[in-house]
Amino acid sequence: MIKAVLFDVDNTLIDFMAMKRKASNAAAIAMVRTGLQMDVKLAEKKLFDTYIKNIEGEHAFEDFLHEHKAYNDRRLAAALNAYLTVKYKHMKPYSGVKETLTRLQKRGIKLGIVTDAPRIKAFQRLDAMGIADYFEFVVGFEDTHKHKPDSAPFFKALLGVKCKASETLFVGDWQERDMLGAKKVGMKTCWAKYGGNRLGRKIRSDYVAKTFRDITKIVTEV
Repeated sequence: MIKAVLFDVDNTLIDFMAMKRKASNAAAIAMVRTGLQMDVKLAEKKLFDTYIKNIEGEHAFEDFLHEHKAYNDRRLAAALNAYLTVKYKHMKPYSGVKETLTRLQKRGIKLGIVTDAPRIKAFQRLDAMGIADYFEFVVGFEDTHKHKPDSAPFFKALLGVKCKASETLFVGDWQERDMLGAKKVGMKTCWAKYGGNRLGRKIRSDYVAKTFRDITKIVTEV
């Protein structure tokens, strides 16, 4: 019987990469508009490539402009404003997230988050999507200073839900990090195929969710 469900955030609750690409492209357009001497499409590609290397970094745009000898405060400000405007416009959960979380909560299932992102950034995303109140806690990078698939974040989460690992289901998109890490501590695993990250090793999960709504059925059947 499942008593707790833990989730990754990016590409599990939100189509993170699609949102990031659209926001990054908006920043690139703003840079070109304010004088960056580069074709817009090339600027979009190069900026996103720079950004993806350190997705949670704070200085990707600044580093990009310095790299291309195009930095000034005016240009950076325009890029950041464009990025933030588009980012929050597209900060929406996958279809079925709210109704599924509501159903799980009504069943008395404890809900939590385990993410490699800093906790404050995770809360920002959850709050912007209007789903922060569903979760009892968030385990972020600073809680253990370990990235998945290290077992430390998952052990920390088990302390939060106060359930046995065998009674806990972990849902995530990255097989090598999410599925492997959860398996290490004995949790049941569900691969979020709808947002699935196919990098790295393929790790067999106990269950596969083709849509977020599938999670309700999976929890019911376990």
